[in-house]
Amino acid sequence: MQIDARHGSADKTSHQMMPLPFGKLVLCRLVAGAIAALVAVLLYPPLDPSALLSMLDGNLTAAAESLVRQCGSLPLIGEFPSLGWNTVLFCATLPSTDDPLRADSFAAHSRDTILANLGSVEPNWRWKVSSETPEACSLAYRRQRILSAWLASAEHSVCLQALARRDMRLISFYFVLSGHIEITDRRTRKTLSISPNHVASARERAGNQMTIQSESSWLAFHIPESALRRSFEDLTGRPYVHEFVLPATCFSQDDAQGLYQTLRQAERDLNSAASEAMPLLAKAYKQLALVKLFSTMPHNLAEAFCQGTSGAAPRQLLKAEAFMRENLTNPVTIEDLAAAARCTPRALQRMFRTYRGGSPMGVLCNYRLAAAHGAIKAGRAGSITELALNLQFSNPGRFSVLYKSAYGLSPSSALRFTRNEGSTEQA
Repeated sequence: MQIDARHGSADKTSHQMMPLPFGKLVLCRLVAGAIAALVAVLLYPPLDPSALLSMLDGNLTAAAESLVRQCGSLPLIGEFPSLGWNTVLFCATLPSTDDPLRADSFAAHSRDTILANLGSVEPNWRWKVSSETPEACSLAYRRQRILSAWLASAEHSVCLQALARRDMRLISFYFVLSGHIEITDRRTRKTLSISPNHVASARERAGNQMTIQSESSWLAFHIPESALRRSFEDLTGRPYVHEFVLPATCFSQDDAQGLYQTLRQAERDLNSAASEAMPLLAKAYKQLALVKLFSTMPHNLAEAFCQGTSGAAPRQLLKAEAFMRENLTNPVTIEDLAAAARCTPRALQRMFRTYRGGSPMGVLCNYRLAAAHGAIKAGRAGSITELALNLQFSNPGRFSVLYKSAYGLSPSSALRFTRNEGSTEQA
């Protein structure tokens, strides 16, 4: 071993001082994390297996943060990006047998218990009780899952404030019965204000701020955008070409046929249903709720995306969309769309931002994704690569990412599912 006088460090010829290759480093961390997780299972019998699976499925950070918030016994010092550290943190913050029982439904009567329970059932929001709230406070909360969607209802005397931690690709419909809800979108810097007897939709995006006035009562229907997209396309036969926005709209609590009463009835029935009837009942209520949303709510998707009959959209925009549908398998540029619409590219982009909430090429991408989804469901797709290239996605890997983001599962998984269904029907 020689000493380098210029750097004051030991110059070892041995490979032991060389950093591990990235692949081996990741493998070592994975093995260390798995061993630590197995030790946790042995030492902590109350460990929730679903939390462990979420760790090993690449969501370790979220699982660890959720448990830290749930337990509240260990402060986070900095960030622990590596798998091994997150596993150690996960194991160190497992709830003890002295922790109160945490469920989706609860009634709390102090600030600490309100924050602890909200952090458990709504972990993507960082909650805070307003300092102006009196010491005597209460919150009653109930959550009911409906397949991939879920309902949440609350009544509380405290003023609640929350900050969204990450993008969840989730659309939430808030029905305000009393009080007031304000949601500020960090990206658009717009504030959605929902007063009593009104409903509006909001996206759960990182940095969004929500304020719920004291003495409020509300019902929320949360659904992943991928599920909303699939349901819309299945029900209408039309592609979902831009994000769904429902502005503050008045609703009636006395309308027995309305969306609000449908959701309330679903909440009651699912809460009292036998376990064997739950899946079928949940599927039926989810379908019914989405049908009512698309067909009866003002500014609904079925009206906004009715091809060729939207009086609000400019004629040039409709011509551009017709050109898109006719050329899904052909190369298309923004100049081609502008020429078909007989306007400038800049004017076309402005119209799409105003009436479709996105760019012309983004809408074209959604049309092509919808065409891919339809081909997979109909059994017309031979291979994913061939399908992607045919629809002008030059990178099949990128196509898979976009498809999964839109429909909630990879195109290869959707293709396998379709083929399995076909085999079952034939048998």
